[in-house]
Amino acid sequence: MSAFARFHKRLKEKADDVRARPVTYVAFGDSVTQGCMEYAAIEHEQVYHNLLKKRIVQRYPTTILNVINAGVSGDTAVKSEPRWQPDVIAYQPDLVTIGFGVNDCHAGEAGLEPYLEKMDAFVRTVKRDTEADLLVLTPNMMMMHDNDTIHANDRVVLPRFSDTSEKGYLQLYTHALRAYLQQEKLAYVDIYALFEARLLEGQAPHARLANGINHPDRELHAQMAERIEARIFEGHE
Repeated sequence: MSAFARFHKRLKEKADDVRARPVTYVAFGDSVTQGCMEYAAIEHEQVYHNLLKKRIVQRYPTTILNVINAGVSGDTAVKSEPRWQPDVIAYQPDLVTIGFGVNDCHAGEAGLEPYLEKMDAFVRTVKRDTEADLLVLTPNMMMMHDNDTIHANDRVVLPRFSDTSEKGYLQLYTHALRAYLQQEKLAYVDIYALFEARLLEGQAPHARLANGINHPDRELHAQMAERIEARIFEGHE
């Protein structure tokens, strides 16, 4: 059975039977999932999970797909556990995506093991307490240096992000997460790789960060939706 067979079954079930239970997708994560863009701006329409919904209902125009935005600005995998039950499990979702790392990585090398342990614990909880298909997102890159996109009110956090970036903590966390996902044979979409590809082309990460620090811009959210759709529909064309 493919990684998203149940999700496809539910989409078809609802498309064929209007009285069937609505299909539910929970997007769980931090500010990226919440839709944070420029300083003090939250994007509700062009955030990746809403764009993904639009792509999916184009494929299943008579289905009903509800998306729960369970993104919380500043949250980490380590701090997220109190939200697992009310924000995810309670909905008994059919699809769950999880994206953490851009905040966790500020804990440095000492925070790496707790990050991986909590990601694993969340995955196991979703598998145990729901029937949802699960997709993990690697974190996006953060800024590598100061840039003109950063709002004056955001500059208070600049030293912390600069230090984390210079020490390569986000890269460390991403590499460790990839290794875990491959070891556990979990479905994932490598968002960090999108930035790596652009970096090889000479484009600094902040060129695709709406706040110049750590929030992907709308173009990147569209790319994320496209990549997630491709992964979910792989083998179902």
